[in-house]
Amino acid sequence: MSQKETFALLETILYEPFKGFYLLDQHIHRLLKAAIDFHTNDTSQFKIIPSFDQIKNFVEEKVPQDTNTFKRVRLLYNDSNEGLKVEYTDLGSDYKSNETLTEALLSKETLLTVILDTEAIPCSVTDPFILHKTTQRQIYNDARKRTQCGEKTFDVILWNKHHQITESSIANIAIQTDKGKWITPSLQCGLLPGVFRDKLLSSDENIIEGVITMDDLINAQKNGDPIVCFNSVRKIYRVQLLL
Repeated sequence: MSQKETFALLETILYEPFKGFYLLDQHIHRLLKAAIDFHTNDTSQFKIIPSFDQIKNFVEEKVPQDTNTFKRVRLLYNDSNEGLKVEYTDLGSDYKSNETLTEALLSKETLLTVILDTEAIPCSVTDPFILHKTTQRQIYNDARKRTQCGEKTFDVILWNKHHQITESSIANIAIQTDKGKWITPSLQCGLLPGVFRDKLLSSDENIIEGVITMDDLINAQKNGDPIVCFNSVRKIYRVQLLL
């Protein structure tokens, strides 16, 4: 995709009753970094970047902060006259999620089914539209279409030309080794640096960055080793790989 085409920077945020916006500061910092990076690469883009406080105040003003309803919030920012924009969807009052790897392992929830993409990601692992979250999601949408996500499976797992696992179309991924440690793909493999991923890596010594090959993931499923995906809205959830 040409960077001259229209797109918006995107952050998807969870609003939690009585707690507020989950990891909001981190989401804002990531959006600002994306704007700066795109502008550095092409000075015609994102010439005027709002401040941290402007974005935070905008979100807090635009999203009703009910006391009993979880919300999925989409924060968008582009170069058009729209500038900042917020959309939100109610998730109900009984929305549940796992914030730690231990909680996810103990969860009795049904494992969601994922499938490996049939093709490697068709771009460099340093492509800005992989490293930053935007509304330009052709790579992910094509992968979902190829594997009939929504019909056969919940999500698709992407991989690069070196047969290294990168991420799913909506989340980061990790597997547990036979020694009890968790491994999540390194950023050098080509993936979005998820806000929740950063939180896990900084707060849980049992998860580290590394390389997960396609064979590693397949063997994890065959051996019954836990596989999880995670993002800032769903947090951590168990998955099973369709072989």
